[in-house]
Amino acid sequence: MSVFCKLSLSLLSRSYRFRKSAKCLSRGINISRRVIPLRFVENNADIKDTLAKKDVSDAEWQNIRDKCLQIQDVTPFTVDTIIIDMCMKHSVLDSAIAYFKFLRQNNYALNAAVIGKYLRIYSFKGNLDDLEKAEILQTYHDLRKKYPVLDAFTTEHCIASLCCTDQWKEAFEMLEMLKITQKPSGTIYSVLAAAAFKNREPDIAWRTLSQISHTQVPRNNIYTSYLSYCKQEGKEAFNKNMLKMFDFWSEHNIRIHNKIIQAYADVASEYGWVGKPTTISKTGICKHCGHSLSKIVIRQDAFQKLANSVANKLIIGSDIYHNTDPEEFRNFRQFVEKTKPYDIVIDGLNLTYISKNSPGMVTFIFLKLYNYIRPVLQQIQAYASVFYIDNLSEDDPYILYATMASGINAMFVSSDLLRQHKHSFKKLNLYQEFHHWQCSHQYSLIKFNKSIRIQKPFVYLPSAQKNDDHWHIPYVADDCTMTNFDFHEFPDKWYCLRQEKKYT
Repeated sequence: MSVFCKLSLSLLSRSYRFRKSAKCLSRGINISRRVIPLRFVENNADIKDTLAKKDVSDAEWQNIRDKCLQIQDVTPFTVDTIIIDMCMKHSVLDSAIAYFKFLRQNNYALNAAVIGKYLRIYSFKGNLDDLEKAEILQTYHDLRKKYPVLDAFTTEHCIASLCCTDQWKEAFEMLEMLKITQKPSGTIYSVLAAAAFKNREPDIAWRTLSQISHTQVPRNNIYTSYLSYCKQEGKEAFNKNMLKMFDFWSEHNIRIHNKIIQAYADVASEYGWVGKPTTISKTGICKHCGHSLSKIVIRQDAFQKLANSVANKLIIGSDIYHNTDPEEFRNFRQFVEKTKPYDIVIDGLNLTYISKNSPGMVTFIFLKLYNYIRPVLQQIQAYASVFYIDNLSEDDPYILYATMASGINAMFVSSDLLRQHKHSFKKLNLYQEFHHWQCSHQYSLIKFNKSIRIQKPFVYLPSAQKNDDHWHIPYVADDCTMTNFDFHEFPDKWYCLRQEKKYT
């Protein structure tokens, strides 16, 4: 085993112990007070049985409320939101609604948090009748009269509930209120877009979806709502609308869930589409249709545009210095200019990459001086150019600058997904170019059981794409929580779709 292998194993072991300790510490600190009453319910069979009943009497609600108030840290101000949370945790939405009405009928003080949670319940129910929609609107308008300005959480609840009514467009007013205090989540944009598709306002829906950043994940309710919209629009518009969603998945590098692509394929089959799940060989060939995926190609002019943007806009002209020492980064740039070009740039926490299989490479490593690294500093310096950065500095700018400064063929090793910069490049209309460069130039370290596996850069595009007359769409299992950029690995599940020519 080479010196680098020994070095990397030593670093990996020390890094693991360091991170494990930090993780255990964070677990000990980050305990929500709300966990206590939820456990209280789990251990109290009487309360669980009462919550599951269809008709809970006022006396029973009062008894539950009194018992919760006996728990330490539960106050009259928080007890009602906690009880509603209990109902939602156990999926007894009707009980949550009944509890709120019990509070209102008995003249309990209802704060904005309680009212907001009550409104949000309706968004989870689905298929609301006219009385329920009227209840949402009346409660919402009463809330706005009492609280003209709402906190972010309550605002989100109002948006979600309004989108269930015929006055769904009022939710966009609430969206502007939400933007004052925080960046709207992908869930909120998804709720709004789904409502627009449901009400056959596709232009509003697509404008809303365009505001989702590349650090957010669109929710499945968008896709189900859009599919219903496509069916309503009829046969002539179906294919055009279907292709528009495929393009959206491609542009945002989304891997949809199995149940979504299966639903699209089932409906599309009624309009002349054929297809089935497939796999892609190591040489990029679809085992169903025999067509090849598109190779990732980075043109020199596109790369130069990226490199200039990294140096002049994303780094010097951005807020990078909020997380990085300006003097340190100036020194770093000078160091790179003197010692470049490099074949490979390595984030110090990823030294496991270096092995006896990479001899003769001009290697550059930047390190944070964690204590577990100090014992092996001399070994590191003997085999690579090394620059040390402060433990509090942001890693990404160093990775991007050193790699791009070394030219189009330089690679980098990092487990960082560079999400923040994907969004920044979107603003510069360079997102796809950056995504292609990252996919084809990044080595990643992936934990596999108790070992570490090296993921090589991709040769083929990992996103939805049209190859000749076939669409190849990557998807994930339904229990997967990551459906867009959160991947270091090439997709292992694909769906191959084609429209019969007689329908085109």
